[in-house]
Amino acid sequence: MQWFENPLFSERVEFLESSQYWPAERHAVYQLRSLRRLVHHVAAHVPFYRDFMAASGIRPEDILSIEDIKRFPIIDKKVIQAQPEAFLADGSDRATLLHRTTGGSTGTPLTVWFDGDLLARDKANTEHYMRAIGLDIFTWKSIRLYGDKIDPEITDTGRYWKLVDGRRLVMSCYHITHETAPAYVAELNRFRPRYIHTRPSSILPLAKYILQDGLALDPIRTIVSDGEYLTDGQRAVIERAFQGRLYNIYGHTEACVVGHPCHHSDGLHLMPQVGVTELLDEQGRDVTEPGGRGELVVTGFNNPVMPLIRYRTGDVAYLGEGGCRCGRHYQMLKGIEGRLQDYVIDAAGNPTPLAPAVFNYNDMDWKGIKEFKVIQDTPGELTILIVLEAELAADPAGSKAVLEQRIGAILAGFRISITLVDDIPKTKIGKHRYLDQRLDVKELVSFR
Repeated sequence: MQWFENPLFSERVEFLESSQYWPAERHAVYQLRSLRRLVHHVAAHVPFYRDFMAASGIRPEDILSIEDIKRFPIIDKKVIQAQPEAFLADGSDRATLLHRTTGGSTGTPLTVWFDGDLLARDKANTEHYMRAIGLDIFTWKSIRLYGDKIDPEITDTGRYWKLVDGRRLVMSCYHITHETAPAYVAELNRFRPRYIHTRPSSILPLAKYILQDGLALDPIRTIVSDGEYLTDGQRAVIERAFQGRLYNIYGHTEACVVGHPCHHSDGLHLMPQVGVTELLDEQGRDVTEPGGRGELVVTGFNNPVMPLIRYRTGDVAYLGEGGCRCGRHYQMLKGIEGRLQDYVIDAAGNPTPLAPAVFNYNDMDWKGIKEFKVIQDTPGELTILIVLEAELAADPAGSKAVLEQRIGAILAGFRISITLVDDIPKTKIGKHRYLDQRLDVKELVSFR
């Protein structure tokens, strides 16, 4: 059975549409009821939580408010990886389940197990937030630009895309180069999509070629990105190249949190129907002042197979103002600063978010650089792999010296070593990881 054939999908969409404008008090009642149901479930069926609750003397009926969630410990990927079977509900048969893995930016990827009902709920969440920004995913023509593999017999003809369902063109980001960008633009102009669904690192190279080479692209007014941290500099480049607005979605493989913008705000509206989200400061206290900074810790309502309570995301965010002009009374985030593992550590042990520095296109001129990747395995030192465009590749030694000066200026305080390479492989799902952080930043940064 396909996810859209599951009756739970349409039921979930109807619920999300009808509940999105509830008053905050009604959302609070729904969340407490969902949390109590979750705690009853884990106490009876999930070994890790069953053992913890028994050892701590916590009964399901002791959960009387959302604040009681703090009686549970904060867990992270390492805790789960150390005892994966303890987080699976009793009677789970992996042969009958679905699974997906996290990106593995902090080391070994985490495998998340779930059933077809969670998939239907997840797809309903997508349908809901796409409607919230005015899109119809079932009938409108669209582009999917991710790390999809296209058969060689197609790419050998100079086409790096394939049509699916007559209305969705799947483009591969693996083949975007200075030479192929005009073909991508020509196909976009021919197909005339209503929107593009992508990741920042998948679409950014094409956006840069469009601007650098003056390629004539017909405006595409809506771009939806997800799966990665988006900087203001990346947003500006993508929106200028495609002459549209970019809506960035926040979510996780672990299925505990979804945040979406709306027509009135780029701020993230955290869907209360998905789970409980805590924003905790360095001392583990709730961030309550708008603009306050903390780490996101999440609890999901929708995966009984592998439920997670107070799961540490590693994402640092800023609290937004309460409410939005759209009328949704959701918890708001002003923005995501990035994952803790996307920080670099200077020689004194101080963390610096890398993306805002390297993707600030006002400060850093990336012309002539096709791809790059930063590697850190020692505090205060960075190794940067760079693939040059032809214009710089003609003089590699001179280009390397210029780049060391450019990059050193924006990453002052770090010892920079540049290595020129021919290629930087993407991940299996088409992501380009701009930072390979080999230090355990969570142990060095005191967000707890």
